[in-house]
Amino acid sequence: MRFKNYIKESTGLGADGLSKARLKTLLYKETKNCTYNKIYKDSGWNGPQCIWDTFNGLNLNWHITKSEYKRGKDDLAMGIKMPSSKEWQFEIIWNSKEDGTGKQMKMGGIVTAAGAGTIEDPLGKYDLNMVLW
Repeated sequence: MRFKNYIKESTGLGADGLSKARLKTLLYKETKNCTYNKIYKDSGWNGPQCIWDTFNGLNLNWHITKSEYKRGKDDLAMGIKMPSSKEWQFEIIWNSKEDGTGKQMKMGGIVTAAGAGTIEDPLGKYDLNMVLW
Protein backbone atom coordinates (compact mmCIF):
# COMPACT_ATOMS: atom_id res chain seq x y z
CA MET A 1 0.00 0.00 0.00
CA ARG A 2 1.38 3.41 -0.90
CA PHE A 3 2.19 5.66 2.05
CA LYS A 4 -0.17 8.42 0.91
CA ASN A 5 -3.00 5.90 0.75
CA TYR A 6 -2.04 4.61 4.19
CA ILE A 7 -2.20 8.16 5.56
CA LYS A 8 -5.68 8.70 4.11
CA GLU A 9 -6.95 5.42 5.56
CA SER A 10 -5.33 5.88 8.98
CA THR A 11 -6.10 8.32 11.73
CA GLY A 12 -4.10 11.02 9.97
CA LEU A 13 -1.30 10.86 12.54
CA GLY A 14 1.44 10.53 9.94
CA ALA A 15 3.60 7.45 10.47
CA ASP A 16 1.92 6.17 13.65
CA GLY A 17 1.49 2.41 13.56
CA LEU A 18 4.30 1.75 11.08
CA SER A 19 7.47 -0.21 11.80
CA LYS A 20 10.77 1.57 11.29
CA ALA A 21 11.65 -0.66 8.32
CA ARG A 22 8.29 0.00 6.65
CA LEU A 23 8.57 3.76 7.20
CA LYS A 24 12.09 3.80 5.72
CA THR A 25 10.98 1.92 2.63
CA LEU A 26 7.99 4.18 2.11
CA LEU A 27 9.98 7.38 2.60
CA TYR A 28 12.61 6.33 0.07
CA LYS A 29 9.81 5.67 -2.44
CA GLU A 30 7.99 8.93 -1.73
CA THR A 31 11.14 11.08 -2.00
CA LYS A 32 12.55 9.35 -5.07
CA ASN A 33 11.33 12.16 -7.33
CA CYS A 34 13.47 14.59 -5.28
CA THR A 35 16.70 12.61 -5.41
CA TYR A 36 16.72 10.26 -8.40
CA ASN A 37 18.60 11.33 -11.54
CA LYS A 38 18.47 15.08 -10.84
CA ILE A 39 20.99 17.89 -10.82
CA TYR A 40 19.64 21.04 -9.20
CA LYS A 41 20.69 24.53 -10.34
CA ASP A 42 19.27 26.97 -7.83
CA SER A 43 20.36 29.14 -4.94
CA GLY A 44 17.28 28.49 -2.78
CA TRP A 45 17.88 24.81 -1.99
CA ASN A 46 14.87 23.55 -3.94
CA GLY A 47 16.15 19.96 -3.73
CA PRO A 48 16.05 19.66 0.07
CA GLN A 49 12.81 21.67 0.08
CA CYS A 50 11.28 18.97 -2.13
CA ILE A 51 12.05 16.42 0.61
CA TRP A 52 10.75 18.67 3.40
CA ASP A 53 7.55 19.32 1.43
CA THR A 54 7.11 15.56 1.00
CA PHE A 55 7.52 15.02 4.76
CA ASN A 56 5.00 17.78 5.47
CA GLY A 57 2.58 16.43 2.88
CA LEU A 58 2.73 13.05 4.62
CA ASN A 59 1.93 14.69 7.96
CA LEU A 60 5.15 13.51 9.61
CA ASN A 61 6.40 14.82 12.94
CA TRP A 62 9.94 15.80 11.93
CA HIS A 63 12.52 18.52 12.52
CA ILE A 64 16.02 19.48 11.39
CA THR A 65 18.61 18.81 14.09
CA LYS A 66 21.73 20.14 12.36
CA SER A 67 22.65 21.97 9.18
CA GLU A 68 26.17 22.69 8.00
CA TYR A 69 28.35 23.30 4.97
CA LYS A 70 31.12 20.77 4.38
CA ARG A 71 34.49 20.96 2.69
CA GLY A 72 36.47 18.00 1.38
CA LYS A 73 39.79 17.29 3.09
CA ASP A 74 41.72 18.15 -0.10
CA ASP A 75 39.57 21.07 -1.26
CA LEU A 76 41.90 23.84 -0.10
CA ALA A 77 44.94 22.11 -1.59
CA MET A 78 43.08 21.88 -4.91
CA GLY A 79 42.20 25.57 -4.81
CA ILE A 80 38.54 25.09 -3.91
CA LYS A 81 37.70 27.85 -1.44
CA MET A 82 33.95 27.38 -1.30
CA PRO A 83 32.23 24.51 0.57
CA SER A 84 31.67 21.49 -1.64
CA SER A 85 28.49 20.21 0.03
CA LYS A 86 25.78 21.01 2.53
CA GLU A 87 24.21 18.54 4.95
CA TRP A 88 20.96 18.64 6.86
CA GLN A 89 20.42 16.11 9.65
CA PHE A 90 16.85 15.49 10.73
CA GLU A 91 14.75 13.36 13.04
CA ILE A 92 11.32 11.82 12.54
CA ILE A 93 9.25 10.87 15.59
CA TRP A 94 6.19 8.62 15.56
CA ASN A 95 4.29 6.14 17.69
CA SER A 96 4.53 2.39 17.19
CA LYS A 97 0.74 2.05 17.49
CA GLU A 98 -1.76 3.89 15.35
CA ASP A 99 -3.88 4.88 18.35
CA GLY A 100 -0.92 6.59 20.03
CA THR A 101 -0.63 4.15 22.95
CA GLY A 102 2.57 2.48 21.79
CA LYS A 103 6.27 3.19 22.10
CA GLN A 104 7.66 6.48 20.79
CA MET A 105 9.92 5.72 17.83
CA LYS A 106 12.70 7.85 16.34
CA MET A 107 14.45 7.71 13.02
CA GLY A 108 17.41 9.85 12.01
CA GLY A 109 18.42 10.87 8.56
CA ILE A 110 20.69 13.09 6.55
CA VAL A 111 20.17 14.94 3.29
CA THR A 112 23.35 15.86 1.41
CA ALA A 113 23.61 18.33 -1.44
CA ALA A 114 26.90 17.41 -3.09
CA GLY A 115 28.45 20.06 -5.31
CA ALA A 116 28.46 19.36 -9.04
CA GLY A 117 29.34 22.89 -10.16
CA THR A 118 32.61 24.58 -11.00
CA ILE A 119 35.71 24.91 -8.83
CA GLU A 120 34.76 28.54 -8.22
CA ASP A 121 31.18 27.66 -7.27
CA PRO A 122 30.87 23.95 -6.40
CA LEU A 123 27.30 24.32 -5.16
CA GLY A 124 26.12 26.24 -8.23
CA LYS A 125 24.84 22.81 -9.28
CA TYR A 126 24.29 19.92 -6.90
CA ASP A 127 22.89 16.44 -6.68
CA LEU A 128 20.96 15.27 -3.68
CA ASN A 129 20.81 12.11 -1.63
CA MET A 130 19.05 11.06 1.53
CA VAL A 131 20.06 8.35 4.01
CA LEU A 132 17.80 7.15 6.83
CA TRP A 133 18.89 5.25 9.95
